[in-house]
Parts: sequence; C-alpha cells; structure tokens
Amino acid sequence: MAEVRLSLDGIQDARLVKACRAGDERAFEALVLKYQDQVFNVVYRMVGDRQEAMDLAQETFIKAFQGLDSFNQGMPFRAWLLRIGTNSAIDLLRRRGRARDVRIDAEGVGEPAARGLSPGEFEPRAPASEIPENVSLARETAEVVTKALEMLPDNYKAVVVLHHMEGLSYSEIGRVLGVPRNTAKTWGRRARGLLCDTLEGVM
Repeated sequence: MAEVRLSLDGIQDARLVKACRAGDERAFEALVLKYQDQVFNVVYRMVGDRQEAMDLAQETFIKAFQGLDSFNQGMPFRAWLLRIGTNSAIDLLRRRGRARDVRIDAEGVGEPAARGLSPGEFEPRAPASEIPENVSLARETAEVVTKALEMLPDNYKAVVVLHHMEGLSYSEIGRVLGVPRNTAKTWGRRARGLLCDTLEGVM
C-alpha cells in the first residue's frame, strides 16, 4: 500500500516513535496515554469482555513497542496500532472458535513479552456503555445491538466498530484493515444491511 501524507497528528506520532527508537521511554508512554482508550474500546467492541479487552489492549502496546524498529514511519501510527489490536481481537475470537473472514497482517509485530509496559501503566476509561449514568438509558438497546454485532463476519464487525463507534473514515479503516478504501466501504454497507435484517422487528 502506498505511503500517505501524514496529518499534523500523524507527524507528532512519528516524532514520538523516533524518540522512542532513540531510547526515550517517556515517548512511548505518551503514545500509550494518547491511544489506550481507543485501542481498548476497539478490542472491547470486538470481543465483548472487559477483562479480555484489557489484556488484549496491553498486548497490543507490547507488540507495538517490540515492532517499532520495523514500523514504517511514512504510515500513520494509529492505523498500524489499531491493526495490531484488531488482529489480537480476531486471534482471540479464533481461539474461541468463532472468528470468520479476515486476518489483518501487520509488519514488524513481535510476540508479547514481559518488557515495556506494566499493568499499572495501562488504565483505559470504560466505554460509554459502561459508564453508570448511561447504563439505564441504553442497556436494552445496547444488548440487542451487541448480539447483532456478534453475528457479523469479523471484517464487517471491525468496520462497524471503527467507523460508527470510533469515528474513523473509510480511508483510515482501509489502512487499519490493509484493504482499499472502497473495500472497507463495501464491507460497511454490507454490515449495515445484515444488521438491519437482524434488528428488523426487534427494535
């Protein structure tokens, strides 16, 4: 996939990655603080279990830390990081025996190891559906939608999570999933159709 022009945010991330490669541990801590909530929310929406999502999110940052030397700084760090997280979620779903469709390759990703991060350094906030003041307002609707999401193929589910819940554009999702923008958009359209069919008569 061709390199893209980085946004100001992407340029700042690239500087942090460069500093981390030079041995500045605080630079990676800054990246963790910046993206821990989003990584957690994505994997949580994919796997549906808070503790497993915590473990997967921490694993994502460990893999990212270990793969920094081979990370292509011409690509957005966030997309690369979310690709690792999405892969980790799909791997867990595969171990559960229900992963379907895609595995998203990320270059330069190592295996988890006991280096880089400790559990105390990773403290994402709960997603909105778990914040007490919001629970009573949307519990039943959220449960219905969650069950419908679980029935989607995992590539479709990833698009729904990234676009409708995390606000990524289809171009960004294409970079996360390693597919052309139009493919990501097609998956999103098909996912919406399947969700509408599943939810028809229920909501």
